[in-house]
Amino acid sequence: MSAVLSGIVWAARGLAFAALLASPARAAGDTTVRIVVASDEVRPRRGDTSVPGMVLPAEGGEVQLAALRGETVAFQVVLLAGQRPIGTAAVSFSEMVGGTVRPSVRVFRQHTLHIDRRSHNDRRPNESLGWRPAARSPDSEVMGEIPDALIPVEVDARALAPPPMVPAGQLGAFWVDVDVPEQAAPGRYRSEAEVVIDGGRVARFAVTVAVHAAQLPYRAASVFVFYETPRLEARIGDGAVVERQLWQLLHQHHIDALAPLAGAEDVQRLATVFDGWLFSAAAGYRGPGANLPPAVVALGAYGSLGDPTPESIARVEEMAGKLPAGIGDIFLYAVDEQCSSPRAAAWKHALSAPAAGPHVGRVRIGQTCGEPPDRQAADVVLMPASDLARRHVTAARAIGRRAWIYNGVLPHTGTMLLDADPRGLTANGWIAALADIERWFYWEATFWDDDNQGGRGPVDPFSTAENFHNRDGDTALGDGLLLYPGRQRGAFAGKSAGYPGVFPSVRLKAIRRGIQDAGYLALAAREHPAETSRLAAKLLPAILDEAGADQAASWSGSTHDFSQARADLRALIARSDPASAEDVRRALSDLATRRLTIAPARKPPSRLARGLFLAAASLVLAVGAVVLWWSRRRGNPARGRSSDIGR
Repeated sequence: MSAVLSGIVWAARGLAFAALLASPARAAGDTTVRIVVASDEVRPRRGDTSVPGMVLPAEGGEVQLAALRGETVAFQVVLLAGQRPIGTAAVSFSEMVGGTVRPSVRVFRQHTLHIDRRSHNDRRPNESLGWRPAARSPDSEVMGEIPDALIPVEVDARALAPPPMVPAGQLGAFWVDVDVPEQAAPGRYRSEAEVVIDGGRVARFAVTVAVHAAQLPYRAASVFVFYETPRLEARIGDGAVVERQLWQLLHQHHIDALAPLAGAEDVQRLATVFDGWLFSAAAGYRGPGANLPPAVVALGAYGSLGDPTPESIARVEEMAGKLPAGIGDIFLYAVDEQCSSPRAAAWKHALSAPAAGPHVGRVRIGQTCGEPPDRQAADVVLMPASDLARRHVTAARAIGRRAWIYNGVLPHTGTMLLDADPRGLTANGWIAALADIERWFYWEATFWDDDNQGGRGPVDPFSTAENFHNRDGDTALGDGLLLYPGRQRGAFAGKSAGYPGVFPSVRLKAIRRGIQDAGYLALAAREHPAETSRLAAKLLPAILDEAGADQAASWSGSTHDFSQARADLRALIARSDPASAEDVRRALSDLATRRLTIAPARKPPSRLARGLFLAAASLVLAVGAVVLWWSRRRGNPARGRSSDIGR
């Protein structure tokens, strides 16, 4: 663990690298507790007995943060209970001092989920939708009580997790976001903080933020994630209020929501989103990217518009006509994961006809498919992370198309599955920057109902980690679930916090951290491209098609962690003038070009090599069949013994 943890520079350097659990504990009433400040790269499980970080003294501790203007930095306050449980606990911060426009602090209580079974496929237990077998995290690192849902401390969480907050001998944690406004002046800001346990103060410390002159670009890596309006209404209610809160929450994390737009009434309902007003102070928005509309809009998500007909073409024309001129990419989501479907080609042909209308010229045709872009009719190709190679991005541009990325799979990218290291989602921001991937699509954010083919019905996401099953034998934990319902109606009404909105997750914070890091890469590369390229290659030696399917994620074993790499990038940034969107694109494109010389892609096997492999495999199977036949003829006593292969 580096001396800089997620932008945090500990005042007590000697305590920076591990929680010294042998140090004297302090008493709060009849409860003994140790308090550790940890980085946002750590995911402390309830049963852990040690946590990397700084042990807070009872008085005088100081956490020093470093940030760019427009950045959110985060850390955790971890409470380790002794022989008695912690009934209640609170962490509070005074208003920052040090300037006219100051950083602000938001605190969340971490909610844990019990994991006793991994994501898997029934036929291939060590494989899942999120990883190849060799990249699967060890059970010892991802099982037990895992934190994910982050509940604002001002919301009563007793219905979700009744007291005690921390059982005896275990831990609980708070997540702390420090938001630095883009308008904040460079300098040092300070807040006084305290930890109160069971009515007694057990620690008082300071948090200081050194704000640098550079401004972090908003949405340097473009990420968008789908949600379903009917799901919000059915589970939470107050659909319009909840939908607006969801959009603002994701926007605060540099992420665009992808709404189900099927007609002009849907576009009209979200008019304040598409013109950027919802992200203004007048609309109650606080955060980066003020007044900016989404970078990407999809019409007819997941192929919901069906085949082109006069009626559906008219709906597309009307929707496109209602979207403002300043909106980002608009694409018609023709079909999902059906590469053989002719629908994308049919829509492309239909919208090119003069009779389609004057506004459809703004609309591109998109689909999710793993085939190379030149084999697809779509203008926008959303390729699964397991299939996307860096050559696809440049090849698509060469023929006037776009290749974006869809979901994630280890070791090529990080994965959103709960039983994997969430730092992989941070790595995805770096991967997008280093491979010049314009946009990253995560398939769902509110998948609480397990209602796809092979699904098992609605789940309480605060109690059940397994939320996804399909007819192919896949079980997944946390798949398509980056947001938690603040209120639950119906069968799960007893597990409701009564909040008309959605809660963020630890994994959502990891995605935000990666997007912000892409901004760091762009700013550093604008001034020192060669050094930035070398630094990134050191942290992520193999990404996308550079990584072999038989290896672990390259960043998981790196001795150069994300926080230290971020500090190194910050040291390269001297310019204070904001980087335009074109500046960011140019810097990241240059990084991607340099990456090709530093870390060349693994060459796909030639046709001859594939032919030889298939011939050898056929020969092995033939020999095996002969041996099996012969052994049965001879009455081999080993006959019928189960094989250990694949277990």
